[in-house]
Amino acid sequence: MKSFRTTFRFKECEKKINHSSSVITIGSCFSEVVGERLNLNKFTALVNPFRTTFNPYSIFNILLNSLISKPVDPELYLNRHDNFFHYQLHSSFNAASKLELAERIENNQSLVKNKLETATHLFITLGTAFVYRLLETESIVANCHKQPQQNFSKSILGLEEMIDSFNTFYQTLLKVNPRIQVVLTVSPVRHIKDGIPENQLSKSLLKVLCHQLVSIYPEIYYFPAYEIMMDDLRDYRFYKEDMIHPSSMAEDYIWNEFQDAFFNMETKELIQHIDQIQRNLSHRPFNPQSQAHYQFLFKLQELISLMPSTLDFTNEKQVINEQLRLFKTD
Repeated sequence: MKSFRTTFRFKECEKKINHSSSVITIGSCFSEVVGERLNLNKFTALVNPFRTTFNPYSIFNILLNSLISKPVDPELYLNRHDNFFHYQLHSSFNAASKLELAERIENNQSLVKNKLETATHLFITLGTAFVYRLLETESIVANCHKQPQQNFSKSILGLEEMIDSFNTFYQTLLKVNPRIQVVLTVSPVRHIKDGIPENQLSKSLLKVLCHQLVSIYPEIYYFPAYEIMMDDLRDYRFYKEDMIHPSSMAEDYIWNEFQDAFFNMETKELIQHIDQIQRNLSHRPFNPQSQAHYQFLFKLQELISLMPSTLDFTNEKQVINEQLRLFKTD
C-alpha cells in the first residue's frame, strides 16, 4: 500500500501564466480563491468582477453582454427595501436608484470588455447546472435576492442549451481576442442545498459540458479542480466546518496543482520568494522595538529590492516603513 490517497496526473496547460500575463477569473466562489491567490503572488488578475455567479448560462450571458456593450435586461431590476438590485447580478450590485445601479453595471461591463480584449487567460469556474427562472418573465436569474420562492421555478439546464450559450459568447470573444486562453473548471464546492443526488447530477452535467466544449475547441484547457477534491482529497478533514467548502489545506493543495499546470520553473521560483516575503510580513514580533526586529525588517527590505521592478510591492513597503517608524532615531 503506497498511501491512503489516489493521486492522478493531468496534462499541463500549454499557454503558461507568468507575471506579464493578464488574467480574468469569473464564476463560483472558487474563481475568487484562484484569483486572490494570483493577486497575492503579484500576478495581474481581475477577480470575479460580477461576484459569485454559479450557473453557466448566467456566466456566459454576462460575459457576452459585456463584450457587445449590451445593457442588462430592463425588466429584471428589483426594488427591495428602497434599494435596487438586478436579477442577472450578485446582490453586491445594488444602489439607491435604478439609474445609479445601471451606471454602475455599465461601468463594470466596460471594465470587463476592455480586459477581455487584452487578457491572456480567462478562468471560468462552473458551480451548478441548476437555475431559477423568474416566473413573471421566464428569464433565468443569477440571483434570487431573497425573494419569495413562489416567484421562481427551478430547473436544470440542458446540455445543448449550455453549449449554445457558450458558443455565442466564445465566437464573439475570438473575434476581439483570438489568442486568449480559456480555462474551464468545475467548482469543488458541493451545492448540497439542492440535495446530494441532485448535486452529483449537476456536477456530472457540468463535467460533460466541459468535455464537450474541449472536444469542440481543443485549444480550451480544462483544470480538474473538482476531481482533485473528490478523488484525491477524499476525506472530510479537507473541508471547512460547513462540510461544503474546501479547507485552507485543500485550497493550498489545489493551488500547488494549479502551479504545476500553469507555471514554468522560473515562475514557481519567483513565487517562492514572494511567498517568503508575505509570510515574513505576517510575522508578529515579541518586541516590535527590539534590535533583532529592526534587522529583520532591514533584511526584508533587501529581499523586496531583489524582486523584479515590474512587480508592485508598494503595500508591503508601506507596512515595513510603518514598523520602522517605531524605532527612535538619535
